[in-house]
Amino acid sequence: MDTRFVASLLAIVDEGSIAAAARRAGVTASALSQRVAALEGDLGVALLRREGRMVRPTHACSRLLPRLRELMRLEGDLRADLRGHGMAGTVRVGAISTALGDWAAPLLRHLRATAPAVDLRLVPGTSSGLLALLEAEEIDVAVVVEPPMALPKSLRFKSLLNEPIGLLSPAQGPSDKLPYLVYSRDAWGGALCWSALNARVHDPAVLVEMDALETIAQMVEDGVGQAVLPRWRGLSRHAPKAQFAPWPDVHRTIGLVHRLRDLDSPLLALVRDGIGGGRLDL
Repeated sequence: MDTRFVASLLAIVDEGSIAAAARRAGVTASALSQRVAALEGDLGVALLRREGRMVRPTHACSRLLPRLRELMRLEGDLRADLRGHGMAGTVRVGAISTALGDWAAPLLRHLRATAPAVDLRLVPGTSSGLLALLEAEEIDVAVVVEPPMALPKSLRFKSLLNEPIGLLSPAQGPSDKLPYLVYSRDAWGGALCWSALNARVHDPAVLVEMDALETIAQMVEDGVGQAVLPRWRGLSRHAPKAQFAPWPDVHRTIGLVHRLRDLDSPLLALVRDGIGGGRLDL
């Protein structure tokens, strides 16, 4: 199996059309079509189907995609090792929104300085959604809230820091008359905040509930209500005048989830070092 043909197939699947994939690869659309046809001949199955102007993977292709992507990742690692180092290839990093705000810029600066040949792809999402992407081999590492359940044996969680949880109130301070803007109880971090709030306030008046910490912080800044939130580094950018009062012994743990087989991966170490350079102990 020619891995160039596999790369062409993946490009078509990612772009959704042969023409767009051809522009990305710098080859003709007919050349890509010939490569896919050769790959279909090798595998003995149809891999693509047309839907109007778009191209979609067949059921057989969808089943093969995780292993084909892993094949390309392994080839990239092999080529990097043959060049005498592991600092090349693509690393796909998923992260919750607050982690992206805190660490995307330091990570990019670190990569430019130490590994300019590495192609970084950032994927935003919720903690549970990113875990699903990691299990599906669609990202390489995820920056998430510590999972509240046991992970599959193939995955590992490494904590990076603890963010204090407390009451965020408008500039004039907390008030029993202010309703609560609730960090979604379906989110892993939101469940922690809701539990902490219920331990201190009986039957809190809820104005709105959402999994959007930055928006909640801005609404508190505007005096709409108060909220129980973790104090992430970027909180002060969204609510510079709001007051944050941490509650004792309550925190949200942020860390990396990665596949066990990548434990010694140089690309994983690169991400870990880049994020570590941007962390702020609270």
